[in-house]
Amino acid sequence: MLKDTQPEKCAFFGCIGKDEVGEVLERELEVNGVHGYFHKDETTPTGTCAVIIVNQERTLCANLAACTKYPLEHLKQNINVLEKAKFLYTSAFFITSNFDALIEYGKYAATHNKPLGFNLSACFLIEFFGDQLKQALEYADYVFCNEDEAKKFGEKHVGEFKTLEDVAIAIARWKKVNTKRQRVVIITQGKDPIIVA
Repeated sequence: MLKDTQPEKCAFFGCIGKDEVGEVLERELEVNGVHGYFHKDETTPTGTCAVIIVNQERTLCANLAACTKYPLEHLKQNINVLEKAKFLYTSAFFITSNFDALIEYGKYAATHNKPLGFNLSACFLIEFFGDQLKQALEYADYVFCNEDEAKKFGEKHVGEFKTLEDVAIAIARWKKVNTKRQRVVIITQGKDPIIVA
């Protein structure tokens, strides 16, 4: 989004393999004004994902591969990149890459009062990694999810709720490490109105 007006303002952290797919990812990010800070795993290929879209429906089949090999040490070695950031963002998918690195990222955001966006990402993360997700949520200033993820979060962590608005309010009120700003929750619903709490 900033490519034409403010190139080189965005950075991306992750893990790739030393292969052609990783080279393509690095090159495409740079062409689009995003600097990639990658750990390169010597033995694991870069992750890939097949996507099928039919009308409004979509499905994805991911091979996470090197995505799951991100080392905490890489984040620590590149923490100076975060010093320049005005806004940080991550997804719950990072729980499966390196939960300790995700929490370290959240702590950095809270300690330095940098707004942190956090995407709940997928129902299976809420279902099977609920404790880790709740812990990561404590560092989030902005929470993004779709209606399915919000419903799953409500079922697993809110208790009784009648509407997605109730879930949005519950997430907004969730325990928060950095109390210098209120949490904002954004629930998308496809073609239907967005819910904001």
